[in-house]
Amino acid sequence: MTKASLGRRPFYVHIATLFILLFTLLGGALILLQYQQSMQQGLEHERQSFQQYRDQLALALNLNERPARMSLSLLRSGQLAAMTDLEARLAYLPQLAEVLANSASYGAIYAGYEDGDFFLVRKLTPRAKERLDQAPPASYLLVQSLSQGQGEYLYFDKRLHLLERRLMPDYRYDPRSRDWYKEARWRTGIIVTHPYLFFTTMEPGMTLAVESDNRRAVLGLDTGVEGLSALIGGLALPNHSQLVLFDEFGTLLATDPQQLPSFDQLSRLPMLSALNHPILTRLQQQIATQPTLLHGPSEQTLSADDRSNWLVNLSSLGEGSPFYIALLVPTEALTAQARQEALHNLAWTLAGLLLLLPVIWLTARRTASPLLALTREAEQIQHFDFSDSPGPSSAIQEIDDLARTMSGMRLTLGNFMSMGRALAAERRFDSLLSRILHETVAAAQAQGGCLYLAQDKQMTAVQAIWQQQPLECEKVHWQAELLGGLYHSERLSLPLDADNWSQYLADWGPFPGQRQLLSEPLYNHRQELIGCLLLILPSCSEAELAARTSLIEALAGMSASAIENQRLLEEQKQLLEAFIELIAGAIDAKSPYTGGHCQRVPELTRMLTEAACAQSQGPFSDFTLNEEEWEAIHIASWLHDCGKVTTPEFVVDKATKLETIYDRIHEIRTRFEVLKRDAYIEALATRLPEAERLASQEAVAPVWSALDKEFAFVAECNLGGEWMDPKKLEQLDAIASRTWLRTLDNRLGLSRDALKLHGEAPASLPCLEPLLADKPEHKIPRPDHDQLTAHNPWGFKVKVPTHLYNRGERYNLAIGRGTLTEEERYKINDHIIQTIRMLERLPFPHHLRKVPEIAGGHHERMDGKGYPRQLQGAQMSIPARIMAIADIFEALTASDRPYKPGKTVSQSLTIMQSMVREQHIDEALFTLFIESGVWRDYAERFLSPEQLDEAQCQALLATGSTTVIPMTHASS
Repeated sequence: MTKASLGRRPFYVHIATLFILLFTLLGGALILLQYQQSMQQGLEHERQSFQQYRDQLALALNLNERPARMSLSLLRSGQLAAMTDLEARLAYLPQLAEVLANSASYGAIYAGYEDGDFFLVRKLTPRAKERLDQAPPASYLLVQSLSQGQGEYLYFDKRLHLLERRLMPDYRYDPRSRDWYKEARWRTGIIVTHPYLFFTTMEPGMTLAVESDNRRAVLGLDTGVEGLSALIGGLALPNHSQLVLFDEFGTLLATDPQQLPSFDQLSRLPMLSALNHPILTRLQQQIATQPTLLHGPSEQTLSADDRSNWLVNLSSLGEGSPFYIALLVPTEALTAQARQEALHNLAWTLAGLLLLLPVIWLTARRTASPLLALTREAEQIQHFDFSDSPGPSSAIQEIDDLARTMSGMRLTLGNFMSMGRALAAERRFDSLLSRILHETVAAAQAQGGCLYLAQDKQMTAVQAIWQQQPLECEKVHWQAELLGGLYHSERLSLPLDADNWSQYLADWGPFPGQRQLLSEPLYNHRQELIGCLLLILPSCSEAELAARTSLIEALAGMSASAIENQRLLEEQKQLLEAFIELIAGAIDAKSPYTGGHCQRVPELTRMLTEAACAQSQGPFSDFTLNEEEWEAIHIASWLHDCGKVTTPEFVVDKATKLETIYDRIHEIRTRFEVLKRDAYIEALATRLPEAERLASQEAVAPVWSALDKEFAFVAECNLGGEWMDPKKLEQLDAIASRTWLRTLDNRLGLSRDALKLHGEAPASLPCLEPLLADKPEHKIPRPDHDQLTAHNPWGFKVKVPTHLYNRGERYNLAIGRGTLTEEERYKINDHIIQTIRMLERLPFPHHLRKVPEIAGGHHERMDGKGYPRQLQGAQMSIPARIMAIADIFEALTASDRPYKPGKTVSQSLTIMQSMVREQHIDEALFTLFIESGVWRDYAERFLSPEQLDEAQCQALLATGSTTVIPMTHASS
């Protein structure tokens, strides 16, 4: 035997030795890790406990302080601060008693006045009675009053009945010299003083104070903190631990009542060192020398005189809180359990290692050789490499089974991943259903199958395949007798023979021989049955059938999720579609004169967009839209006027110049009637005898005739027109100069807002007023939120009128064109501003981000003179320019407008030709609009026959007429 052979060892010896070393190191590492984790868990548990203690104390303080703040906030705006004598202040005793009853920690509530008066209501607790001299036994409240230099004590029982009234000539107290009074005076809001001992009860607490709204008094409320010590005493603290509450100066506020010193003999609150704890003494010293220690939560370890270490957790009770909490825990208590668990685990690890030595030895010998090959195969799967590779062979059954299992797993995972990617990439519902069935049949190595979906409480076949050929779904019926158990969450597995094939599956074709039928239910995330997968599998063993069943179950879960996601997406789209149409319908329903506009514009936009997409040559040959872009245009066209919900109806429907909520021509008619009566009365007054009444009527007839003509002229002016002659304006001014006698105050019966518009003092009555007036109250000011700065975030470039409305009668009757004033025309145009602002606030998904731009650009012009952003044509998208043409053509041909009849198609096209020349609309798109015949298709569907003057249109288009027809309302 050579020396070299003596150093050689079998491979399984190395493996066994390595395993023993690994188990030893692993056991030691786990024990060490467990020890560190136990230590960390102990510390974390301590930190969580500290956090809970802090939260409980903070909550207690907050619950104690919140009602006090609320009560002071109510009292500051009350009349208590304005009361100047004791009897008036006693009227507030029930309210103040209710405040004190809100919390057991409230000791007294009081008011200090700027003239030195003082009014205090104190709750007479047993401790307070001990500190006061000879209080009546049944007394519950004490009122201490200092009014105009006279001091009094008044004792009341629980029903607030006065028991005794004592004059206190020696009672001297100036609230103005107290810190709470001064601090509340120079600070706004409710202030909280530093903790101190209350003079009367020697209880630790603090004062909440606030200056009254009339600045004549300061209201205060004393609240004690002794309840916090009781709360600390009830906490389950670790052994030998201590929890203390203190302020930034180290003043002790609360701790375990058994360790808390008595405050009766003290003149001020004690410091932390008063507890005679060496760690607290050192903590107080650190606070004094290092104020930054309290700036944030901290955790430190301090050593006591006996060399014991203590863990100190320190934190404030909350952001902005003046109080701090410290928890002292001996480190010995934190490490004891971790050491005991580490020793226990070490003993079990050594015992387990001794027992595993023979197992490791035998296992190493049998598993050494093929493990490396299996490791490489596992790494391939780990890196999602599912390519076929020969597995390792081994005489050991377990390793051989593992090799075959890993090969099967590779194939299964590959199929599963492929199907997942395929389903995720599918967007169409019908294609998704087909992909689900085909992928499942392929993955399960089935010969055929059928996909059913639950529809209207019954199952319907939607996809079917047999021997790689599609089946007509009408021939595949739901076999309720066979598959009915699926409604009860039952999977069906049935061997197929000639009998049950002819009974259930005869429509599929001739009997193919022994097969296995498997039906797997599909459930959504709410565990509702949404469908079923029926598969025809070749005959196989029970083990192989179980494996395929597991795979089919996993595929069914993925398929159900994909189907449900597509359904939810489709339902959400349908909901959005219905909601958009609901808004558009509501806008059209808002006014009887705009009905159908929001429905017709999307149709015309779609027709023109389809014509642009269909062009193979010309400026739009490269213009194509995918499904998502079509959706954006569809939504934008339906919402292009959603801002009209903010436009008042009386502006949209204004049919005459004086119409607001009603037509004010009736008011003017009434005034003419008054003038007629005045003239008649004046004529009668000159002819008092009865016989001359006829002569009076004849005398007044010329005046009546003149007034009738003038009113007829005013009524004619009230109707909108294309142009207002200057002579008519002169005649209107002459009529407006007529006066009538008003004997009633025109401010009576008006609302508060209407009175503000009048402004000046009422005129003395009776007074003369013009027949047609432009009064200050006719000018409605524009609110601040309706103003637009030059650099507004939306880029709007519009001229905003000074007033919101100008309802002056002469001003409205003098409108030169149409029926709308400048302010009302801006209000009409403002709907597109509101549309953009409303749509830009909506969280559209990425593929719908262009909806605000498309919907908000249909009033822009190619020359940049449109509104609201004055965009140039190159700055506008093609869909936005298309919608502008659709909006204009619909508005010109609409026959449901109050201010004009619907124009014929030829008139509308002539106007739009002039718009092209004026660079109002896109010339290329208008040419497409004409040449594609979209105008004719739209007219045949939506216009009356008399509007479609085909002959005139053909003549117009043939000659390229440039006749310009004057426009009134050329847009919606």
